[in-house]
Amino acid sequence: MLLSGLTSFADWIGSNEEHFGYGTPEACSDLKDWFEQRRTLADKTLESICWEFRTPLSQEAKTFEQVFGFAPRPLQKAIADALVVMEGPAILLVEAPMGEGKTEAAFFAHMEMQRRFGHRGLYVALPTKATGNAMFKRTLKFLRSQGSNRKLDLQLLHGGMLLNDVFQQLRLAGIHDPETGGEVLAGEWFTNKKRALLSEYGVGTIDQSLLSILPVRHSFVRLWGLANRVVVFDEIHAYDAYTGTLLVHLLRWLVALGSSVVLLSATLPPSIRRKLAEVANAKLPVFEVEYPRLSVICSGAVKQTHFEADPARRLTLQLQGIHPDLPCMRSALEMHLASGGMGLALLNTVQRAQDLYRLFPEGESLERDGLRVGKRLPDGTEIFLFHARFPAEQRQVREDHVLEIFGEHGNRDGKKLLIATQVAEQSLDLDFDLIATDLAPIDLVLQRAGRLWRHARKVRPISGPTLLVAGLLGDEPPSFAEPLWWGAVYREDILLRTWCLLQNKQNLILPDEIDVLVQAVYDEQVDVPKFLQERLNKALMDGDGVAIANTGQAHQAIIGLPDDASWNDPARFVLYDEDQPGVHRTLTAQTRLGEDSAVVIPLRPDDGFDPAAITSFAQGKQRYLQALGVSRMGLVKKIKTLGVPEGWKKSSLLRNCFPLVLDARGRWIEDESVRLDDDLGLVYEAKETR
Repeated sequence: MLLSGLTSFADWIGSNEEHFGYGTPEACSDLKDWFEQRRTLADKTLESICWEFRTPLSQEAKTFEQVFGFAPRPLQKAIADALVVMEGPAILLVEAPMGEGKTEAAFFAHMEMQRRFGHRGLYVALPTKATGNAMFKRTLKFLRSQGSNRKLDLQLLHGGMLLNDVFQQLRLAGIHDPETGGEVLAGEWFTNKKRALLSEYGVGTIDQSLLSILPVRHSFVRLWGLANRVVVFDEIHAYDAYTGTLLVHLLRWLVALGSSVVLLSATLPPSIRRKLAEVANAKLPVFEVEYPRLSVICSGAVKQTHFEADPARRLTLQLQGIHPDLPCMRSALEMHLASGGMGLALLNTVQRAQDLYRLFPEGESLERDGLRVGKRLPDGTEIFLFHARFPAEQRQVREDHVLEIFGEHGNRDGKKLLIATQVAEQSLDLDFDLIATDLAPIDLVLQRAGRLWRHARKVRPISGPTLLVAGLLGDEPPSFAEPLWWGAVYREDILLRTWCLLQNKQNLILPDEIDVLVQAVYDEQVDVPKFLQERLNKALMDGDGVAIANTGQAHQAIIGLPDDASWNDPARFVLYDEDQPGVHRTLTAQTRLGEDSAVVIPLRPDDGFDPAAITSFAQGKQRYLQALGVSRMGLVKKIKTLGVPEGWKKSSLLRNCFPLVLDARGRWIEDESVRLDDDLGLVYEAKETR
């Protein structure tokens, strides 16, 4: 497998006539001289694509404080201590509350394992583009802070990389550090999606790494790129049975190829820990150490260490149930924010987020970079909406604005409310005085609660951290079908057990209760009242059936196992990447399951759309800035029937995009119930399940 990747890499470079032109018989008369000329040319070619000799960031051991300039927290000290006694590549599983410094710990682990075990780079895999963007900035800052005296290549790997200004600056100009002579840049050669994982450093979605074990063309190149690296997976609790199973298989390959892995999670069900231990043919201890903990998995053994959570971050929050009706949620938010503060309303579906935003009165438009990001009500309250159904450029602007307003150093004057979906629950450093959330699986409820009072502040307008949970009020849980549609997003049996567990609780103590609560729900240790037993049993059967089927599908999807020859069957490598244009979904390699989807480009009457016109790269990029992912069944089916315009098929950016032609009112000319709104994003007037 490694030889296949190396051979392809060498062939791609050696067959490039721009670097290696054809020789002449006369030039080959002296073979020794010919060889020396070609070797010199090869060195120059590797240098031109920024493939330099990969020396560690630090040639000598450094303490955590030397690397980051501050003393390590207990979590970070536990990892530093564990690294001292490690004898080879390993899997580090970190389970710790939000805000404990897991990212810095992962960077330090990479730095030390790179130095000691010869690992040749770092890849950080995250669940979403938004979390990838945030991590890209942190990784760039870390690399620049280490003062390398050579060029370092850093790539951003996801479909929205063209929209990331920080990445584009690296790609086009590089960032030079005059004090050390080193620079961090994004080499053009590595921006090709098949080569991106060959870059020394990378940040992106987990999907890019999972493609390395799926039967697509050149998957072995991607896998070679991840071999002998430190690979960090953040928010690993965020994946369903299918993607989670693919992750376990990828870990087996990474271990076999000499890589070290760092797994980060705030909350993790015990069953997942057991599967992770099995990757290294190990078993968890009969009696595990208390949460928070570090598990070092290697050589058939698991060594666990408990460390104390930062006492300054210990939080006792008030838990209060509210009715799931949106007018009730609005009233509760207004009551608790009467004296001002920063609030978050986190809804399980885009539809509910849009509807809640519309419940608030019209107000003065709030803009950033000429684009709408929210509204200011007559009483001065500022309300923002953030979800995944905005055109790409608008979504990026809204994400930047959310981080600026609700981040650690945001302007917290007055009253501000963010209405969002799950895009705000992972990896983004946001800090709220009050949170109202739809009922969700217990680990996600706790994840969302981690955005409460995240940073120490002298004054807050609310007396104490409060978590309002929609659907928790009353003597029985609501229906998770229409109109809530929560059961279309999460397993109903997990929602029911979460409801039973939290229904009579008035407080949550974080992080003390995280492990106990998660284990109770996922190991089915919750007392369920008799009147709910039948509903729970049916939901459990349905959920287990789907999970078993999805797990089996994941087992069948991979290229094979690293410890036998099952992968050595080139005839099976026939699937296409997920973004391959004009290919039926059954013929693509899937890193996630779900409804069929499509990428659309909204086009208004004054956009001058000509289906036959050939677009330049600049024109294609301008169109692609408006790209929007859709998954509503009727919309996807109809838009794929209409097809990709002939003029777009020759564009590297637009060849897998479909035009969403709108009228002057912003409504789709094929179905007026679909419209694009500057405030709300893409709106489906009829109710939908996502």
